[in-house]
Amino acid sequence: MLAGPGELSVLVTDLALTGVGAFLAIMLWSMTREPAWMLVIIGIILRWGDLVFQTLDRFGIIGVVDLRVLNLPLFWVVLRAVPLVFIIAGIVSMIKQLQE
Repeated sequence: MLAGPGELSVLVTDLALTGVGAFLAIMLWSMTREPAWMLVIIGIILRWGDLVFQTLDRFGIIGVVDLRVLNLPLFWVVLRAVPLVFIIAGIVSMIKQLQE
């Protein structure tokens, strides 16, 4: 559950800004088919999905099994890391494309 109004305002702001980013990413998706941009777009959309999932969990609408590896919540670590992996792969792809 939410700790207080400060946490709620941060969550709402994060959802709103990431939602705008995801909307713009979807608009860009229709304009380009370059692999580098596609990876970045997928990463942004996955980040928004991660935030929506966190919001549902915080409000108690869904429940997540607390599977821990080395005392780290495995599900949340993976959910946070996957969008960044796609964004990093897209940036690396752009760098390689510009070097050619």
